[in-house]
Amino acid sequence: MFAAIWGAKKSFLQLPHPSSFIIPIMYAGIDIGGTSIKYGIVSADGEIKQQSSVPTNPASGKDAMIDQLQSIVRKLTTEADSIGVGFPSVVHPKDGCVYHPPNLPGWGIVPLVELLQTVATVPVAIDNDANVAAFAESELGAGKNDSHFLYITLGTGVGGGIIVDQKIFTGERGGGGECGHVLINVDAEPEENESVSFRTGTLEEAIGRHGLIRMAKRIAKRYPESLLHQVKELDVKDISDAAVRHDAAALACLERAGMLLGLGLCSMLAILDMRIVIVGGGVSQAHPIFLDTARQMLKTRSLPTIAPESEIRPARFGSTAGLVGAAMLGKLHLEQR
Repeated sequence: MFAAIWGAKKSFLQLPHPSSFIIPIMYAGIDIGGTSIKYGIVSADGEIKQQSSVPTNPASGKDAMIDQLQSIVRKLTTEADSIGVGFPSVVHPKDGCVYHPPNLPGWGIVPLVELLQTVATVPVAIDNDANVAAFAESELGAGKNDSHFLYITLGTGVGGGIIVDQKIFTGERGGGGECGHVLINVDAEPEENESVSFRTGTLEEAIGRHGLIRMAKRIAKRYPESLLHQVKELDVKDISDAAVRHDAAALACLERAGMLLGLGLCSMLAILDMRIVIVGGGVSQAHPIFLDTARQMLKTRSLPTIAPESEIRPARFGSTAGLVGAAMLGKLHLEQR
């Protein structure tokens, strides 16, 4: 009898600890870009467990895009405990509306949180796409040990996010961190067949993808032997590759772009009283002369209280920054609830 009881007790003691049966919490992220919508499941430490994408297809119109996003949310709500979304526009922090997405014609003001929450059984949170990328760097990336920094993403456009006390600074109505709209050239002329707008003379117009290509073509006219003349459809990678081969026009283009970036950052850091800039996006991977010139501008043109400690760091996350950051936004929203 005793032996039987002891055997049963011993068998009970060898069962796995109850904690081994706990299912880990997972977070879903949706990153809405100009050409594709990336979505997936992310663990608490930023590991992407699943990832998929579909074309954004903005030409299909607002209603079709919303239907597509709701379909994605329905799928993710069965696999995650929260859903975060990075959206390419101003996102109001109180009403969850997205405001006038510049690359999504016909959207205007849309209550996107409400529309997505109606088909989700888990909490949904939305913020600007650059803000969530900045949050990824704050939580898990190049800024995880810093309480304050400026994040800037250089790609088709120029976006940014501001981290204050390890939190996203959105501003009063969600428009904080629009780095690409810093004015750097009061004498700028609009492109042919265009009128002066809020974009004219901005950092984005100068060193966004299209601005860099325009700049390279203008500079290449002074260098008849430039390799840039050999490329039919010029892109930023072609400019960078030519710079690696010591092409004078390409080097001059990237050096000027770095100077303009540095000048814009000097103004931003002075306003924010910050010293650290984390740079992501495809254009940031160009020839080193680009960011090296920007660093030099910070050292020579920033305020004396900022210049000695100024620093430009490459972002940890590349093309997955928006997805991971959105998932971490959803995680934060879940924890706050």
